[in-house]
Amino acid sequence: MSWDPELERAFHPRSIAIVGASSTATAQDQQWVGGYQFIRYLQDLSFAGRIYPVNPKATTIRGLQAYPSVSAIPEPVDLVIVTVPAPVASLVLEDCIRAGAQNIHMFTSGYGEVGDEEGRRRELQVAELARRGGLRIIGPNCMGLHVPAARISTMNGQPAAPGPVGLVSQSGGHANVFIRHFRDQGIGLSKVISFGNGLALESCDFLEYLAQDPETRIICMYLEGVRQGRRLFELVREVNPRKPVLIWKGGLSQAGAGAAASHTGSLAGARQAWEAFFRQTAAVPVNSVDDMADVVRLFLYMAPLTGKRACVIGGGGGNSVAWADICNLHGLEVPALQEGTRALLRRYVPPAGNGIRNPLDAAPLLRDLTALRQAMEIVAADPNIDLVILNSDFQMGSQPNPETLEKLGSFLIDFAHSASGKPVVGVLDTTADREALAATAKLVLHLQQGGVPVFSTLTRAAHALDRFARYHLALRQVPDAARPGPLLSPGD
Repeated sequence: MSWDPELERAFHPRSIAIVGASSTATAQDQQWVGGYQFIRYLQDLSFAGRIYPVNPKATTIRGLQAYPSVSAIPEPVDLVIVTVPAPVASLVLEDCIRAGAQNIHMFTSGYGEVGDEEGRRRELQVAELARRGGLRIIGPNCMGLHVPAARISTMNGQPAAPGPVGLVSQSGGHANVFIRHFRDQGIGLSKVISFGNGLALESCDFLEYLAQDPETRIICMYLEGVRQGRRLFELVREVNPRKPVLIWKGGLSQAGAGAAASHTGSLAGARQAWEAFFRQTAAVPVNSVDDMADVVRLFLYMAPLTGKRACVIGGGGGNSVAWADICNLHGLEVPALQEGTRALLRRYVPPAGNGIRNPLDAAPLLRDLTALRQAMEIVAADPNIDLVILNSDFQMGSQPNPETLEKLGSFLIDFAHSASGKPVVGVLDTTADREALAATAKLVLHLQQGGVPVFSTLTRAAHALDRFARYHLALRQVPDAARPGPLLSPGD
């Protein structure tokens, strides 16, 4: 794989031209994004480079000198954002070729996704201009780039802290949701790329770029259609052992395939072919933004798993039955504990109203950290167990106070990193008492930064853990694979 220094200028530009920016915020601009809004986003994010509005009918826009064309700008710009209507967009591309501006984000829509002859003709014209002028076109019909470290975003100007997670998305809507969702969970982003129809640069090009990008350590992808299936297969198989690749494949159902065709003009592939793709590349399949975020948190905070055998510790006899079903349904194993393990657990779990099978029906443990520590060390020593899930719904007994929660967090982090411990996941549900939300949010942050991922439900935890474990188990079959550990150390 090769690193393209010219493409790198698009992600860390020193100068950006916005073609089609109006001199004032029109009614359409106020409701939807457009050239004027893109300038505002850059200014709001304190973009440090130079911004060049392009509008032959304006002299200044938002306090910036406007230019009649890209070729009239007094320097070659690193990135051109095209927001003019489709019938005149090709003229802008011709002007970019004359100006030597090769990195283009085409926000403009009205091409193959429309499904009519005129849209297809325009698409062929853009593709030909890209070939003739060596243009690196992102789009058309896309939201473009979000790069927190460079302080640029064409996705509602959303501020976010930089981090190790990159996203390649055929959908601008999903990219927007992804940014907000990850920002709210404190997960930093390196690059977000919405590429729409992908006429010149498509998913493989951006995957190849992120594979070489030192700021990116996890790669997430939302794909509707793929033009270069063999290339994607080979790239993912090569990249995945070094940087986990998570893929949400849209359009696997018949209805979804039809929607993909009208959204980005993509032909979606058959479900069986994609199932084979995931088996042979060990890429991680996900099926929603929430699902993707859950698995990413495991890669960020948790040590690799050696297996999928879980011990669930919580309270409630009926709950324990349901917990076993949930884990099995989502791919985790809930093996029986060895007789010696159960005998030792009886020292800390009273027989009345409690059970010491797996899952453990042991509510008293949740109220006694000393007993909980002893029980978890006993469970961790069982050779049948690969990880521990502490399922504390806080509806068993009285609500713990903030001091108790802080002690619980410190204990779980210490246990997860101790020689006698094993990977730990927390499931915390505070919906029964909203007064506990603030204290629990603080606990969740403390736990995740310390290497103990937390989920709101056991269903989400089991689903994500199954995919996380499958990735690491598949990597064990790859000779000399560089197996990534948790990407964030405690305190990062």
